[in-house]
Amino acid sequence: MTPPMAAKADVTDDSEIWLRGNVRPAIGLGVAVVAVGSLVMAAAAALGPPAGVAWAVAAICLAGVLVAGAVAWAARRPRLVHRGGVLEVRLSPLAVQRVPLEIVECVFPGSHLLGAGEPNAADRRVTTLVLRLAERAVEWRSRPTVPAWGTWHDGSVVVDGRWCEPLSPELARGISARLLEAKRRLADEVGR
Repeated sequence: MTPPMAAKADVTDDSEIWLRGNVRPAIGLGVAVVAVGSLVMAAAAALGPPAGVAWAVAAICLAGVLVAGAVAWAARRPRLVHRGGVLEVRLSPLAVQRVPLEIVECVFPGSHLLGAGEPNAADRRVTTLVLRLAERAVEWRSRPTVPAWGTWHDGSVVVDGRWCEPLSPELARGISARLLEAKRRLADEVGR
């Protein structure tokens, strides 16, 4: 049984979302920006600064809200989208890597230690989703990412579970099954 996953929201009709983004961390940032901005505005109003300073403070607060909104917009975009014979991987707000499906060998769940190598690091782990790319695809060995969203080194694409929909072994199995089915369909089309 494939776990429930929404298939076609936020993308065109010929695509399928395999892994959604997570807007929760961005919402936390937005709440913090609004709270700090409100405190700054209240302090500026209480002190009665000159009108120019009040407008400057208001503009800075508005810029903070706009930045938080942009982060929320980027965070909600899907991390993995299957479109035709390509898997679109988004591990940064502005870049999408269009990986040929035939070089994606497997998908499996993983985890990594938070704060590894840091003194006083807690023994907390974050769930990840790992995509392994074919060794023959040397041009796909690494790509730039936003480290909070994931990493892409030595042919392994690791999606950090904090910035995507909640990861589970069932979700990983569902994505793996979708990968196998998509590769099977692609092979059938090529064989015709």
